[in-house]
Amino acid sequence: MIRLNACQALLAAAASCVSLAVHATTVFPLERTCPIGGEKYQSVGIGSTTQLGIRLDLRPMGPAGELPSIVCPNGFVVFKEEKSFTDAEIAKLTPFVASDEFQRARQEHTTAYRAVLENRALGEDDAKLAFLLLKAAWEAENPGFEKQRERYLTEAYAAFTARLQASSTHDEAWWTGMLVRAEIERQRQRFPESTALLDALPLQELAPDDMKRDVIAQIRQHAEAKDPKPAPFKRPAAAEQRDD
Repeated sequence: MIRLNACQALLAAAASCVSLAVHATTVFPLERTCPIGGEKYQSVGIGSTTQLGIRLDLRPMGPAGELPSIVCPNGFVVFKEEKSFTDAEIAKLTPFVASDEFQRARQEHTTAYRAVLENRALGEDDAKLAFLLLKAAWEAENPGFEKQRERYLTEAYAAFTARLQASSTHDEAWWTGMLVRAEIERQRQRFPESTALLDALPLQELAPDDMKRDVIAQIRQHAEAKDPKPAPFKRPAAAEQRDD
């Protein structure tokens, strides 16, 4: 499952990916055993990859943003280490994977969204699936899933809202949720709603050189231009000069 400390991830990626050479993801053959059904199948493991920056919606750029998912022959998306599935989880997931609903989902939804459906079958709250829903929206940028993308973005927005309701302090997780919500609204072409979320942020809590200020400014720039397209985070020139 995707788990990011997102503001920190964005800033770290921006700082570390300035002068990287381009390298493809390397994979190696690996035999796996599906947690659901126990079927053995040939798959791959990830040897290395390269991230070349990050988008405003936290999607890694470059090969790291296109890593293959682990999917069993029966369609089950392996969203965590195979050996970590408990007997109780396997008992719940086995009939769900065999259901008509899930088998239809193999044609109708992206891989990450199928992983969302699996987690929901286990009783997982959407607030804990916010980043997985966001990943589903990234995957829906691929041909064939354009209509589903709006749904995924809407559900991701609701999930991040639920996460915020559980936060009592303006920590990194809170700032992440607020910025991602503003960026989702922009990509949904809800430009006034996006800028309203940005206007409500307590900027006085941020240091003058906090890079989150640059994230906010870039989301606002695209929203005011009525541009809904996913966009890269552009590291400020002043920050690059400091590193040099």
